[in-house]
Amino acid sequence: MRWWITLVILVVLVGLYVWLYLYTRKRQKKFDEQYNAAKERHEIFVLNKKVTKESAQNRWMRFAKFKTYHVVGRVSVAQKVKGIQMSRMQTVNFHTTKTEYEKIQVNHKYKMDIAGNYIGYVHAPLSSAKGKSNGKSGTDKGKGFFGRFTRSKKANNSK
Repeated sequence: MRWWITLVILVVLVGLYVWLYLYTRKRQKKFDEQYNAAKERHEIFVLNKKVTKESAQNRWMRFAKFKTYHVVGRVSVAQKVKGIQMSRMQTVNFHTTKTEYEKIQVNHKYKMDIAGNYIGYVHAPLSSAKGKSNGKSGTDKGKGFFGRFTRSKKANNSK
């Protein structure tokens, strides 16, 4: 008799797990459809990023705190209204996943796939045109901490 109770509890738990898995998979598919329909690729200059703990919108989970990943970036938004092209810079607060959050560094420009205020995918950072035109890489080990203001070898030997 005791093993029947254990078996029934095990079957109920497995059934609950399968139902939860199928339910979350259905919600993820719905979200992916919405994201793919609305995503656009923009160049975003990242100003700030932070991790916050927020409560869920669901009334059953409202007391639980979940980590959310925010990225504040500057985006150039362009729009054509009655034949007039208008564009402006706008600061936007984006939400993203942990893996995309870890790819992003502050004060860098990235191409990102965004839909609304959600960052779906971060592409490689854009290299600056200034570094390419001079033919210099960003890391020059010959210079000291203060760049061109370090002492030359002759000055060091004259001591």
